[in-house]
Amino acid sequence: MELSKPKIPWNTRLGTVGESEIKARLAHFSILNRYDTDPGLDFYCELVENDSPSIPFYVQAKGTSHFDNKWGVSIEKSTILYWLQQAHPVFLIVHDELGKNCYWKSIEDIRYILINKMFKTDSKTIYIKVEDSNQLKRDKDNYIQLVNKIKLDSNSTQLFRGQPQFVGEEYVKNIPPQPRTNHEVKYIKENIRAGIYSLIQLYTNMKEFDIALNYCEFIAKIDKSHYNHFVWLGKLYGVLGREKEAIKSFKKAVEICKRDEKLPKDSMSNILIYIEKEIKNLKA
Repeated sequence: MELSKPKIPWNTRLGTVGESEIKARLAHFSILNRYDTDPGLDFYCELVENDSPSIPFYVQAKGTSHFDNKWGVSIEKSTILYWLQQAHPVFLIVHDELGKNCYWKSIEDIRYILINKMFKTDSKTIYIKVEDSNQLKRDKDNYIQLVNKIKLDSNSTQLFRGQPQFVGEEYVKNIPPQPRTNHEVKYIKENIRAGIYSLIQLYTNMKEFDIALNYCEFIAKIDKSHYNHFVWLGKLYGVLGREKEAIKSFKKAVEICKRDEKLPKDSMSNILIYIEKEIKNLKA
């Protein structure tokens, strides 16, 4: 009996060729590491600037036998969610076997369009169109457009996570871009709160109570919704001998606790016992 030989479909070979061509172009300005398994991304990359690695980014590579200005690809929603969760920019790059060119698409550019489609379409996939305007040629001097976009997208990705970054590479940098959505506003506030709490603890442990108080007064002034701002204020005012202000702050914390319906009853009970004890000690 004659055994048939294994088949390697053209689509499989086309994908391999596409990856190789894309990798060759990216190697001009970045370090690439290919994933052994396929998590929905093909390459983890880092820009190389002044012969040193700098900004990380990810690439999903695709191959096609023919590319035109209507070309696009349907991507599983689970894969898109994975892309959007990454801490660094994601790019979809397509190699056109017929035209021998590569074209890239910034996923960060369409982040909120994709998020909207994730919840408003029943389909398990989302169609992503790749324009022919963003071309990555096989030329070591023809990648500046993509490099600049990687840098911009890195800032946008951090902004989405509530961590705005100063823009630029010179000594004097530009201020970070403003948040684009309420989600980003919320995350920025949370990160500010976490950073200030860390500094308050640092200066309190160093017994630099005046500095700790400055940070605490700042956060309590801009955000009056958290009881622990005012517990910290009460502690610091108390240490500095400002009993009336300490008692007032503790009472404000009690008011917030009783108003916060999301605070678990057991936790609130323990917090209130602690605060009442602090107020009693201050009045003694």
